[in-house]
Amino acid sequence: MSESLPFQPDAAASAREDELRAFLLRFIGLTLLSGVTIGMNKVLATLLGLHLHVSNFQLAAISSAETLAMALGTIPAGYILSRGNPKHLYAGVSLSLALAFCVLPWLPGWQWVALLMFLVGLCISLRIVAMSTVFLVRLPELGPGKAGWYKGTLILGMQFLGPLCGNYLIAQLGLKAGFFISALMFAILAVLGWQVLPDNTAPRKQEGHVAVPGAASLRELLRLPVVRVTYLFEILASFTASSVGVFSILLAIRVLHWPAHHSVWLMAVQGLSCVLVLLFLGRFVLASRYREQLYGGAHLAIMAALLILGLWPNSIAYLAASVLLGLGLGVNNLVNTDNIARAPVDKARISAHLTLFGMVGGTAGALAAGRLADLTGLRNVFLIWLAPWLAAWLVFHGRRWLRRAPPAAIPSLAPPQRVRHE
Repeated sequence: MSESLPFQPDAAASAREDELRAFLLRFIGLTLLSGVTIGMNKVLATLLGLHLHVSNFQLAAISSAETLAMALGTIPAGYILSRGNPKHLYAGVSLSLALAFCVLPWLPGWQWVALLMFLVGLCISLRIVAMSTVFLVRLPELGPGKAGWYKGTLILGMQFLGPLCGNYLIAQLGLKAGFFISALMFAILAVLGWQVLPDNTAPRKQEGHVAVPGAASLRELLRLPVVRVTYLFEILASFTASSVGVFSILLAIRVLHWPAHHSVWLMAVQGLSCVLVLLFLGRFVLASRYREQLYGGAHLAIMAALLILGLWPNSIAYLAASVLLGLGLGVNNLVNTDNIARAPVDKARISAHLTLFGMVGGTAGALAAGRLADLTGLRNVFLIWLAPWLAAWLVFHGRRWLRRAPPAAIPSLAPPQRVRHE
């Protein structure tokens, strides 16, 4: 029996690798199905509003009710998750959503639909924060190459597969059947979430590491340079992505004079470029010795895309701008996600903040872009968006690039550890 002892560490390491691989596959499957369900439900809710013969304002109210509730629910969701059980919460809200989507197609008026969509948004905010928190907690074990897998898979489901599934189901089975299938998918997600998610969001103990309590309050979080930088660039990215996303179809039709059925390609090219970076370039970007230069270069690519959209209105230039924007946003998210995963912070709280910034930034960016487009012209909006990006780049990257100084944010991720005496 003593002869088998030397092989025990190898067996333990192999078992740990198998457990991580199994977790990642189950988690990505859960994320993809969740994204598909969210994307499909956007189509269902919009078509339900049209079925009720609502006005443009009433349709906007139905659509914005869910988004508003998701924004309002993120901070409470982070507080609840930091003290609760992600497995129980995810399963409970998923079953609640299944019930809500069974009821939705039978509601008599748009006001009731908007109210129920508001409640749906509160539930979805808890699910999103739960999944992003679990992913951030496990990312140090999974490795930097997987930093973009959660968001990349979610975008793939929400922006590509979900709307396609929604359109197909409604065309083949009808609107009410689409809602029942969506309810069934939420029930399946409840079961899968129960199997995949852990009982708490505390960082997993690793041998040889001293536990360091994470910053939780907003004041404590903002004292960390890496958190401030991440928050700033995530807000700017949300503003920019939402502005381009809302107006890319309009640009294709009005500026490039593309047929309506081709206009979606500007949005599709941007989304696909971002997904490819998130899914396949994580290890290349995050393990590179030039990681900080790639981070700054990604922000330059975003600025170049905005410049092209504002100054060179032709098809090839706009497609190139969509690729640059997708690549830049993808690398930006990779580095931000990895930095936060390694930082000594409460992952549930910071997940809630990032989700909130994404939603509020996206909504505010689209509204501001619409107002500026009316005042200055559509293409000038993208030139105006250059100003905050340029200011942020000069403050956080310019001096470092000029002096070729080592990155300042990464050392803050590993503060001096104090051994606690029990």
